[in-house]
Amino acid sequence: MTQPAIIILIGGGHASGKKTTAKLLLKEIYSSIPKEKLSVELIDLNSYTSDAASVDLSKYSSSTSSAIVVNKDKHYPALKPSRFNFDQVKSDLKAKLSTPNDQPQRVFLVHGLYALYDKEMRDMAQLKVFIDSDADSRLIRWIRRDVLKEGDDALSLECIINTYLQGARSEMSDYIFPTKEFADVIMPRGAEANSVSLIFDGIVPYLSDRNISQPERRYLLHVSGNYLRPESDFFKEKFDAQKNKFYELN
Repeated sequence: MTQPAIIILIGGGHASGKKTTAKLLLKEIYSSIPKEKLSVELIDLNSYTSDAASVDLSKYSSSTSSAIVVNKDKHYPALKPSRFNFDQVKSDLKAKLSTPNDQPQRVFLVHGLYALYDKEMRDMAQLKVFIDSDADSRLIRWIRRDVLKEGDDALSLECIINTYLQGARSEMSDYIFPTKEFADVIMPRGAEANSVSLIFDGIVPYLSDRNISQPERRYLLHVSGNYLRPESDFFKEKFDAQKNKFYELN
């Protein structure tokens, strides 16, 4: 006997908070459900970029024309979804779609720019999330993440601005933003705790180990304040039509 895996797709623009949302959701799941019941895995689409199609931002540190020039014969490459190997992502997910009943049910949190781009991936998923945010906020987050960080791998401000102006801005409008219409949940201000709680709330019905009446309460009795479903079990209540009230039956 096997139990189905749960696939959550988390897409959105550059520096919108996709990875942060995935990490917050993982923490939310494990704070509410025992690890022996669920096995959560983060899958970063950036790990499915071929070496030939990957973009090394550190090379693009100066620009004197409409294209960023590395040398006389090489210009800034166009940013397109073709640089991601969606077939390999789907192959890896399909190999893990079922789990024996004696093992924890698996949850895959797939995050990346094009998490909602491929139709077959969308059809495989139980929940699709788009992380939205205005362009200024995303650019500021991008600078804070890659420029203001400590370490030798920090990028220059000029590099990030050139990458944004010459590639990322058009990629967002041409390819990434249109995937928003496929989302089940849209987070309008980046990674937020309340939105993460809503996503977690949507995962609960797909758990294979369930009771007939409100199965989610089985694991969430110790949770206080961050669970959005009501405590009352309406199946045990009786409605008085004359008084327009519910009465709990003990």
